Amino acid sequence: STAVSLEPLPVRSNAGSTCGELPREGTAREMFESRFLEGLACDFQAEEILESGGSGGGPGKDLLANMETPWLCSRAFLADFLALSLVAAFMGAFSTAYMWLVGDKTEQWLSAVSPHGKYPEDAESVKTLQGAPLWVPLCWAGGTAVGVLKVLLGVDEVPSFLQEIQHQAADPNLAGKTLVCCVASLMTGAALGPEAGLAAVGGAAGTLAANVFCSGAWVPPERKEERRKLLVLGGITAAFGSIVPAPWIAVLLCWEIAAQKGDEEGSEMRLFGRRKLTLLGWAATLAFVMRYHIRPMKPVPLYGSLMDKAYDNTMPFKALGLGLAAGVMIIVYFIIAGISKALFQRLGKVLTRRCGKPGRIIGLASCAGLLTGLLGWAVPLCLMDGQAAMASTVKHVQSGDLLLEDLVFVALAKCAAYWVAASGGLVGGILFPLMYLGLVFGEIMAHFPGFQHFNQLPGAAFTVPVLMSSLPASIIPVPFTMVALPVTLFGLGPLWCVPLFVAVLASYSVVVGSGLLRRLLLRATAVST
Repeated sequence: STAVSLEPLPVRSNAGSTCGELPREGTAREMFESRFLEGLACDFQAEEILESGGSGGGPGKDLLANMETPWLCSRAFLADFLALSLVAAFMGAFSTAYMWLVGDKTEQWLSAVSPHGKYPEDAESVKTLQGAPLWVPLCWAGGTAVGVLKVLLGVDEVPSFLQEIQHQAADPNLAGKTLVCCVASLMTGAALGPEAGLAAVGGAAGTLAANVFCSGAWVPPERKEERRKLLVLGGITAAFGSIVPAPWIAVLLCWEIAAQKGDEEGSEMRLFGRRKLTLLGWAATLAFVMRYHIRPMKPVPLYGSLMDKAYDNTMPFKALGLGLAAGVMIIVYFIIAGISKALFQRLGKVLTRRCGKPGRIIGLASCAGLLTGLLGWAVPLCLMDGQAAMASTVKHVQSGDLLLEDLVFVALAKCAAYWVAASGGLVGGILFPLMYLGLVFGEIMAHFPGFQHFNQLPGAAFTVPVLMSSLPASIIPVPFTMVALPVTLFGLGPLWCVPLFVAVLASYSVVVGSGLLRRLLLRATAVST
């Protein structure tokens, strides 16, 4: 064995101090620079100790080998923390106004023209074929307006929030255009989620913060790109932290999406370090606190912690069956997607030949708005992202106002409404519509034998959370996030994680693990090209 000396290495800093010594008297800037260089010297010393192959240290050496460089007292960490704090505070306040605009105000105009009361709270306003006739021309006009806006702004396609998280890059100019188009699309009543516009603003805020906080000479040129990626990802994490039931879910969501394949098969993943994870946690928490201070999130009534009292070991096996059923439902979802995309692609080619690119953009968006209005008139609950309709749907099913056939129509119409909007060029996200679709599918499955009653509780108390998690997890690569969301949204206890986790693993394995989703996406890409 080789003896390793733990004496400080005589590495001199610019201020004249060595590793382990206090900096000598000087200006505040010299003292900061001295401490920064002193930390680098100590890091080099630790690396030499580990590389020397010494046998001393026992478990402590293994812990040291996996420990990141100390960062709490560095100026870089303090600057990153300050920048992300400002971004998070802004996102918490912005999110409140944004969600009020695309959520409350959209519900308000849908209710104002409905002859059946407030949408979606009043039962008469959500029954099949009881939508407001005025929704059709107004949604049509809204879709046309989105197309005109896209032409005026010079936007054809916008990046998804999945791309922005994976690449940790955002263009503030494009983000502003995405926000405008997303707000217009959501206020049309399109069955799209708000996360696209919110994530775009979060990434843009992080980019602008990076332009300010990474301009100093104290940030080495080779580290500026790393700082920019951190602030962009932090801004997006703060955006999600302001709308999820608990801030750590936003960190988990971005962590799962940001993981990059380390090899061709994806058997290894590359990920950022704990320092970055800690900063993302602060950003999500500060945004959540700001949003909660302005406007607390409304609880979704289900059965909460009563489910822990109802737990038994048959639940994982029943959840396994529901997870497999979620995989079947996703096949139907993609069949509807294929039909919608094929129709809009053919229409787009015709419009391009006759009217050029601007005519195609406006024409497709206008058709998407018209079909959204028609679907909304026929099946009112297919409108919007579904987030606000979750509590109302549960209430209407429990009261008997929504029957099994109504729920089947809602599920099919929701699939069609999302893909009509997405294929027609309206701008929005996929996550919340999928979660609502899982809720509706859960209510449907609660009518089947074996799920109608569950330990003195209605069957939906079991099927709804399980399918709300497993249906989105079958196509979005965030299985752990999809376990956490229903648990925190419904206030379920820790035992409830067991069936949710089983269902998520089953649906993800069937759809992604089998290669089914890969084949569907490759086929869709080949058709579009």
